[in-house]
Amino acid sequence: MNRQTKLLAAQPQPLGSPTQIAGNLQRNVSARLMHEFGMRIPPPLIRRVLDEAMEVAQETGFPNLFFPTLAEEKARFVMAALGDHPFVEASRTLRTAA
Repeated sequence: MNRQTKLLAAQPQPLGSPTQIAGNLQRNVSARLMHEFGMRIPPPLIRRVLDEAMEVAQETGFPNLFFPTLAEEKARFVMAALGDHPFVEASRTLRTAA
């Protein structure tokens, strides 16, 4: 009657070093922003947005918490500032042609 049930839980995996976690976070955020804004913002500008967002996030003391939001906010700001830039217009034309 007293049957012991075995829990089929996955063994905990080590998280890795904080540096590794931060690197993974940066790669994931970078990939997401490149995918989302890549056709509207030139890649060098996206890289600069990411660098600036990381600098500001480092100043907060909690860079991994604030970096994703800061990067997205800065990318949206740049996209709005480019508004009528030829790169943006060319990508719109290509998108509508497809």
